[in-house]
Amino acid sequence: MRIGQVILRVSDLDRSVAFWSQVVGFEMTMSHEAFAFLDGGPIGLTLNQMPEVVPDESLTEIVLDFDDVRAAYDELRGRGVPFEVDLRPVTSDGTRQLLAAHFRDPDGHVASVTGWVD
Repeated sequence: MRIGQVILRVSDLDRSVAFWSQVVGFEMTMSHEAFAFLDGGPIGLTLNQMPEVVPDESLTEIVLDFDDVRAAYDELRGRGVPFEVDLRPVTSDGTRQLLAAHFRDPDGHVASVTGWVD
């Protein structure tokens, strides 16, 4: 068994597809009616337009891992990703630090960029 998709309920599918594909950089693989499927690597990101979406107040967070998190952060920031905090250390394994910064999509879902650095 494995996780295949994470679904985000969105209020405006076109706006969310534009954000997650053009701003964040996911490739849309297909769409049909109220769904858009984005290539997230081993776990896909699916956007599902709902008639009414309650702002996301959950503790759920989409975490995007990068080999070069500093370069990814700079690139995404340059494309207009609205980071709420700057890239900063959030934990350590004793040798490396895990850097992270988070943002919200147009419907308030939290996502972050992370990466280990020496």
